[in-house]
Amino acid sequence: MMGNAALCVLSHATRAFVRCVGMLAIGLGMTAPSLAQDYPAGRPIKLVVPWPVGGVTDAASRILATRLSKQLDTTIIVENRSGANGRIGTDYAASATADGYTLFVASAETHAINPHVYSDLSYDPIKAFTAVAPFAVNPFALVSRADLRAGTLQDVIALAKARPGELTFASWGVGSTSQIGMEMLKGQYQLQMLHVPFQGEAPAVNALMAGQVDLMVLPAARAKALSADGKIKVYSMMTRDRFFVLPDTPGMNDLGIQGINVVNWFAVVAPAKTPQSVVQRVAAAINAITQSPDAVANFRALGVDVHPPMSPGELQQFIESDTVRWGDVISNANIKLDG
Repeated sequence: MMGNAALCVLSHATRAFVRCVGMLAIGLGMTAPSLAQDYPAGRPIKLVVPWPVGGVTDAASRILATRLSKQLDTTIIVENRSGANGRIGTDYAASATADGYTLFVASAETHAINPHVYSDLSYDPIKAFTAVAPFAVNPFALVSRADLRAGTLQDVIALAKARPGELTFASWGVGSTSQIGMEMLKGQYQLQMLHVPFQGEAPAVNALMAGQVDLMVLPAARAKALSADGKIKVYSMMTRDRFFVLPDTPGMNDLGIQGINVVNWFAVVAPAKTPQSVVQRVAAAINAITQSPDAVANFRALGVDVHPPMSPGELQQFIESDTVRWGDVISNANIKLDG
C-alpha cells in the first residue's frame, strides 16, 4: 500500500496518474461492486416494454416504473418497442449496453415461449439477459360461450372426450399463451379440440361471445368482466391456486389436478454482463416495491397480483425451469412459427 502511494507521488504524467489511481483503489479495497454503489448517479434508466401502450404488461410496467423511480432516485423512462410477439423489443434490449441503464420487462412469452415457437431468433433469451427481479403475475382461467352445456371443468373434459375433434377453442394467435394454456389441458387429458386462432384478443373474445367458438383460456380479470354480464361461463382457474379476482372459482389444487399452471409472469431483466452490484441494487428496490401495501393495491386494481420476491439467482432458476415447462407443451403440440 505504501509502495503504491509512493509511486503516485512520483508520477506526473496523466497516464501514470490514471494507473496509480487504479492501484490505490485496489489497495484500499475499492472493488467494482463498491464503485457501483453510486448507481444510477442521477442518470435516467430506460425500461423497455416489448408490448404496445395500453395493454396489461404496459400498465403493470408503468406502475413499477413510477415506484422504481422513487426507490432509485432517478427518472425511469418506459420505452415501448412492440411487434412480432415481443421479439422486436427483446432483440433491442438484448443488444443494449450492459451498464444498468437499460432494463427489460420479460415475461413467459418472451423468455419461455418464443424460444420454442420461433426457429430464427437472433438471441437466446436465457444467455442474452441476466435476471433481476419479478414483479407481477397474470393468471388465466378456462371459459366458454354462455350456452355451452357444461357446468364444471369435469363436464368440459367429459364433453370433449365424448365429441373428439368437435369442440373448438379460440386464442389470440398461434404460439400465444392462450393457445398453449389450452394445450396444457388437452395434453393432460388427451383431448382432441380444434384450435381457431385470431389476430388479437378482442376478435377471439367476440367470436366466443357470439357462440362461434366453444372455449378459451383468458386472463382472470378479463374472464371476470365478461362473466359478470353473463356473456361467458367461467369454469376454473388454470393455475394451481385460486386468484383474488375470481375468489369463488376453483384452482387446479381444489380439483385435484396436477401439472397445469397457466400464468404469465412479468420480471425485470438486464442485458447479460450487467454488473452484479447494479443487478442487486435494482433487485432490492423491486422486491421492496412488491412488498409495499400501496403497490399491491395498485397492481390488484389492474387485475394482476404482485409476484413473491426472489433473488436474481432464484429468478434465473425459475425462468430456466419455466422455459423447459412451456417448451415441453409446445413440443408435444408441435407448435411452430416461421418468424
